[in-house]
Amino acid sequence: MSFADERLFRDILMARGGVGFADFVSYPHATQKTLTSIQVITAYHNNNTGVERWTIQHDGQDSCSYIVTLIPDGSGGTTFTVQKDTKP
Repeated sequence: MSFADERLFRDILMARGGVGFADFVSYPHATQKTLTSIQVITAYHNNNTGVERWTIQHDGQDSCSYIVTLIPDGSGGTTFTVQKDTKP
């Protein structure tokens, strides 16, 4: 699972610029979306950048992965970026 705390996890999943938002833009016609996996590539520990691969399945069929980068802001907070994974 993700190294994000509960609030950051919700933001990554639901906030504008998060995985859910990016997935809606890419797959606006999917009626059912399920977060099927989170793969930690580089662990996040509040003082180093973390990288995770989040995978969403659409209507029980195709899936798409997103790379989430967790970036500490130096003041105890965290920002994140999301981009579509280019790996097959």
